[in-house]
Amino acid sequence: MDRLRIYQGRTLVGVEFAPTPSSLAGLSKNAHVFERISAPEIQKITAQLAQANAGGASAQMTKLLDVANARIAYWERKVPAGSKCFVHHARFDDEAQAKAGYAQARSKFPNFPLLGLYCVDPLMSMFPQAFPVDPAPNMWRPGEQNLLTKDSMFFLNFFPAQPFLRELVYQGTIAIYSESSPGLYDANNYVDLLSDEFIAVNGVDKMVGVNLNRYRDAHGFFTAVSAGAGKSVIVKGYEQFQWYGILARLV
Repeated sequence: MDRLRIYQGRTLVGVEFAPTPSSLAGLSKNAHVFERISAPEIQKITAQLAQANAGGASAQMTKLLDVANARIAYWERKVPAGSKCFVHHARFDDEAQAKAGYAQARSKFPNFPLLGLYCVDPLMSMFPQAFPVDPAPNMWRPGEQNLLTKDSMFFLNFFPAQPFLRELVYQGTIAIYSESSPGLYDANNYVDLLSDEFIAVNGVDKMVGVNLNRYRDAHGFFTAVSAGAGKSVIVKGYEQFQWYGILARLV
């Protein structure tokens, strides 16, 4: 893995409200799109998992959903009737390519409610080279890899500016990774906003950071997050910590 190349690259993240997603493939050879899972479907999945995992895990999932509802509802409220919510991810090899791609995206997709250009944070990203679809090292089983599956789920978490943001995100990430054994949490890619490369419309906040996560499946997501969240500010300090999550599937 060429870590320097990864950190010199740039990531374009966009949110789109539409019946069907646009394609950014013409801007980057590494472009992917995710479809947001609605809050009612998340509640259904959680209820099924809680029923199958009675006891502490069930209580943790219920608590997580109670806390997450307010944050997930941020996007639920903003999607217009008749539209869906999509998240676009495109990676560029260097800043010059990325800024050119960003300018094209702004011109070609002026109706995106959010479009930002970000750089990978080395300290807060685990296996960023694997996101979103490539194999990731299995932290708990050296020599093995976590592979993309048909059931893989993606949690895309958006952060507006706030005090101690980096510390809060890092605390949450480490807490969730600690509960992911034996590898339910494949990879995360935390990206920081580049100074002026951002637009937001339709009442969407300016997001200064995005945490892009891949989990093995729904069970992996809820197991790792529900256990880890209770140990971190994700749950304990949720009134002060502003995070707006999108649970999604790869299109």
